[in-house]
Amino acid sequence: MGVAVVGTAAIAAAAVLIPGGRPNPVPAGQPVTAQTAYRTGLPPTSRALVCPDLGAAGRVPSSVDLARLGTAGRVTASLVGAGPDGGQAAGGGADQSRDDAAWRPPAGSLLGPDETRGALAVPGRQEPPLPRPAEPDLSTLAGLPADQLSELAALKARSDQSALEALAALSPADRAGLAARVAPTDLSSLAGLSAADRAGLSRLAVSAGRPVVVRGSAVTQLSATVTAPGGGAGPVRAACAPTDGTAWFAGPATGAGHDPLLFATNLGSEPARITVRVYTPGQAPAATEVAVAPGATVSKRIAAVAPEAAATVVGVETRAGRVRSWLVDRPSGAAAWDLAPVPATAAPGARALLGPVVAPPGAGGATTELVVAAPGADARVRVRVVTTSGRPASPAGLEDVAVPGGEAVAIAVTLPRGEAAALLVDALGPAPVVAGLGLASGVSDTSAPAAGAPAGGYPTWAAGTPLLAAAPAAGGPGRAADHPPVPYVGVPPVPAGGAGALLLAAPAGAATIRVDGYTVTVPAGRAVSIPLPARYAGGSLAVLAGPVGVTELLGAAGQPTVAPDPKADPAALGNPTPTTVSSVLPLAPADPTGPAVLVEDPAAG
Repeated sequence: MGVAVVGTAAIAAAAVLIPGGRPNPVPAGQPVTAQTAYRTGLPPTSRALVCPDLGAAGRVPSSVDLARLGTAGRVTASLVGAGPDGGQAAGGGADQSRDDAAWRPPAGSLLGPDETRGALAVPGRQEPPLPRPAEPDLSTLAGLPADQLSELAALKARSDQSALEALAALSPADRAGLAARVAPTDLSSLAGLSAADRAGLSRLAVSAGRPVVVRGSAVTQLSATVTAPGGGAGPVRAACAPTDGTAWFAGPATGAGHDPLLFATNLGSEPARITVRVYTPGQAPAATEVAVAPGATVSKRIAAVAPEAAATVVGVETRAGRVRSWLVDRPSGAAAWDLAPVPATAAPGARALLGPVVAPPGAGGATTELVVAAPGADARVRVRVVTTSGRPASPAGLEDVAVPGGEAVAIAVTLPRGEAAALLVDALGPAPVVAGLGLASGVSDTSAPAAGAPAGGYPTWAAGTPLLAAAPAAGGPGRAADHPPVPYVGVPPVPAGGAGALLLAAPAGAATIRVDGYTVTVPAGRAVSIPLPARYAGGSLAVLAGPVGVTELLGAAGQPTVAPDPKADPAALGNPTPTTVSSVLPLAPADPTGPAVLVEDPAAG
C-alpha cells in the first residue's frame, strides 16, 4: 500500500514522483494514475538534512525542531564545516572566528530511545529586541496652560538628572558595557557617508551563514525545521532539507529597500560550483557562477546579479559538489532578525498551487504579489483563487496573462482577508512556468516606512506547495478511511509567543486528512484553516484522500478566543488566531522521492 506524492504540476500535465527515479511526465489531459511514490515501511535510512541559518551568520538564536516516525536509529547534529576537533573548515566564513563560534551541538544523539520529537537550541550573538511599545500621543499637550507645561518640563529635567547620576555611579567597565550594547564605539566616520553608502554597509554585513546539519542513521522518515524569532510580524521558519541538484525561489525585488541574499553550503569533501540564474521583468536572464569550498557556506547578493529589479525568480543549478541553497529577503537597512525566508518553490511545470495563506485582518481585500517566470519559451497563464467558499475563479483580467520567455512578471492579486486562500497558476500552453506569492505581513508600524517598504510590512513569501494524495494498493480498490494513515507528515510546533494555523487546499477534488486524532474533510475546490493551540508541541498529519496541499502559517498571536467543543467541531484544535503572517511553510513527507540521501555516499546529492 503506497502513497502518491504529486508535485504542483500534477493535475493538468502532471508529474508523479517514483522511488529512485525522476518525475514521470503525464501527457496533458490524462488523469494522474496512482503510481506508488512513497511506501510505508521503508527500511531505515541514513540521511543528512541541512538547516538554513535564519540568523544571518549566527547573529540571532534559533531552534531546530526534529521529528521521526518510530524511535529506532540515532540522530546527531553538527555545524557545517566544523571538523572533528571542533575547528572550522577552510572557507567557513569570517563570522566563525567570533566567540560564539566556540558553540557546537551536543555530541550525543538528539533524541532519546523513546522520543519521536525533539529540539536543538542554537545560540546567537544578539537577542532580538523586545516589542516596541505604542508611540505616545502628545496631542493632548497642545491645550495645556503654560504653568502646567513648565511643571512637566521641570519634571522631565529632574528625571534626566536622576538618570545621569545613576550612570555616573557605574563603574567604567559597566559604562563600557552599556556603550557596546547600544552602538559601536565610534560612529563619527559614518556622518559623512551618503544614504546609499550607509545602505551599502548594511548590505555587506553578512558574508556567510552558519547552518546546522542534522544526520539520521537507521532512522525512518526524519524531518526537521529551523525557527528564528523574526521581526514584529512573528517567528520565521524554514524546512531542513538534503542537498539537491536544482532549487527555485520566486518573489523578492532588488530595488530600493530590498536586499535578498542567496546562501549555498557545500556538504561534500570536494569543491562545489553552482550556476545562479535570475529572471526579472523586462530583462534577459542574468547568470553567475559561484564556487563553494568543501564544508563552507557562502552568500550572494541577488542585487549584484540583477540590480533594481521589481521582482525576481532565482534558479540554482549545482554543477559539482553536494550543495544546499536557501534564500532570505530582508530590508536593505535591516537588523539581523528582520528577514523573511523565501521557501523553495516547485520547479517549472504546467501548474502551481501557491499557499494556502491567510491574509492578515484589515480593511478591504488584501493585495498580494504573484511573481511568475517562464524560464524557456513565451508562456500564457491563467490565475485562479481557491477560497473557503465557491469554486476556484479567475479575478478580472487574470484569465489569460502573458509571460515572456526568459522573463518574470509581477501580478497584483486581491485575496479575501482572515480566511484560507490559495492561488492556482495554470500554463495555457506547453511552456512551463515557476511562481511564488508575496503578501504583506500585517505588522503594525507607526514609524515612518523605509524607502520601498510596502504598506503592512515587508512581504512574507509563499511557494509552490506539493500536493499529497493517498494511493490505493496496486490493482486493488481504494483504501478505506479507517486503514493506517499514510503518508506521515510531521507538523512542526508553534513557537512560544507565536500563533499558528494549519491550512489545507483541495484544488482538484475532495480531500480528507487526519491530524492529531481529528479527521478533517476539505470540499473540492476549497481551502480550510485549522487553528493550532498556543505552544502546540507538534504532531503528525496523514492523508486519507486527496490530493491536498498543506501549509503551516506562523504569525503573532492575537487576542485568544474560546475554542469550540472538539466533539462538535473536529477541526477545532484551539484558537489563538494569528494576526500577522511571518512564515508560510509547505508541508510534505520526509522522503517524497523514495530512498533518502546516503550520508556515506560521496556521490549523493
